[in-house]
Amino acid sequence: MIDAANGLGLRTKNNGKTAQIQAPGHSNADLSVTLTDIGGQVLLYSHSDPTDTVLDALGLSMADLFDEPKGVTYTYGDSRQVHRSPLKKFSQSGNTKGTQLYRADKLAAASVVFFVEGEKDVHALEAAGATATCTAMGAGKAHMFDLTPLHGKHVRIVRDLDDAGMKHAEQVAGILMGKAASVKLLTAVEGKDAADHIGSGHTLDEFHTEEFPAPVETIDPEFEREVEGLIRYERAKTEARNRQSAAHAVALNPKLLRDILAMDVTYDWLVEGLLEVQDRLILTGGEGAGKSYLTRQLAISIAAGVHPFRVTERIEPRRVLVIDAENTERQWARNTRYVTALTGQHGRGKPGENVLVSAGTRLNFKLQADVDNVHKLMDEFKPSVLYIGPLYKLLDGAVNNDDDAAPLIMALDSFRERGVALLMEAHAGHAKSLGGERDLRPRGSSQLLGWPEFGLGLRAMEEDDDMATLVHWRGDRDVRNWPTRLRRGVEGEMPWMPA
Repeated sequence: MIDAANGLGLRTKNNGKTAQIQAPGHSNADLSVTLTDIGGQVLLYSHSDPTDTVLDALGLSMADLFDEPKGVTYTYGDSRQVHRSPLKKFSQSGNTKGTQLYRADKLAAASVVFFVEGEKDVHALEAAGATATCTAMGAGKAHMFDLTPLHGKHVRIVRDLDDAGMKHAEQVAGILMGKAASVKLLTAVEGKDAADHIGSGHTLDEFHTEEFPAPVETIDPEFEREVEGLIRYERAKTEARNRQSAAHAVALNPKLLRDILAMDVTYDWLVEGLLEVQDRLILTGGEGAGKSYLTRQLAISIAAGVHPFRVTERIEPRRVLVIDAENTERQWARNTRYVTALTGQHGRGKPGENVLVSAGTRLNFKLQADVDNVHKLMDEFKPSVLYIGPLYKLLDGAVNNDDDAAPLIMALDSFRERGVALLMEAHAGHAKSLGGERDLRPRGSSQLLGWPEFGLGLRAMEEDDDMATLVHWRGDRDVRNWPTRLRRGVEGEMPWMPA
């Protein structure tokens, strides 16, 4: 562009990423044509003559505004590609069903995000130093995309100056109302969109602030949760398929035995020999077998700082977050008073203060809102152990197959990634094993069998109700020293003791 202007003897002023040139046919004092490099394309804004007139006078065409004659390709993080031709024709390729916002990877670090109609506007705002995003293929499609990265952000919607632009702005605002930290409506000082505003030489602070013509109607929260839950569910199914595929893949990284033997093998124990940081342990049993008493015993002992089966042996006390979707607060008060008092006498920690209990509320981890609520509690309480269950009460229905289990596993793994051990309770199925005894594997999907590192089942002994065996219903992934037999404790002992 500058070379063409210089070739015609026109005055130019090059500032690097921006430039001004003399409008063809005007005096050399009239630097009214502004150029802005936005990466892959140059914005041309003429304050005097139409763009086509300026290009014709310079002997150029719209294609000359692009690095590539065919135009520019915008690539989304989920592999969608949007192709824009010099004549503003659009097409898509790649993952055209993706739901990710454009430049989604840049949103997390920003507090203020500009929301615009197209990718060209995004690049124009980025050239001005802003963080910006949009949905693919223009206005009216915000409901088809995942806007959750904008939750908690100050969102500035720069609408195009037409009816479609206003409707798009209202749709985006409706989705974000009550979820974004704030939502404001802006318009360009010159031109019809954000690209024109920046291309004409204006700054981010010079946008006009507008009011919506009518109060923005917030989308029904229940409906929004269902939409977000379905998005999460689809992602979980994809993750489940990827894990199944990865399970059959062989990745070889051989080392000499000498090097392996030289490795420093350490454990980050919560309870030495029993439970390590980020372990996943599912404890099962039949109804009334005493699994809840045993799981509470483990959780409260860790909070008090005593070994779960040797009350006089002290360990480092840790915080425990309990999400009990089945038992009520009254049941907790009745059934934990004794073990709390006993462990509190012997440990260094205060179990009454180190255990935070959410009791009696069923959750549905197909809904991102329910998953987020648990993450929020973890942020606030900072536990080392998450005791959660029973698993069948963490969804809105039974766990009958892998599709049912996928969002549950996805949610639980997201908690584990926070550095906590997962202590989970599940009901055993009613089927009989080959020996005629009840199968203690968890009820539902086969994915629950191979997912945790450790699976234990509590089986009462028929000849003595005060005795039970602790059955490993899956092979342990590491060595642990769980007792094989338990008995009901007497006064001064834990509720369950090694036999």
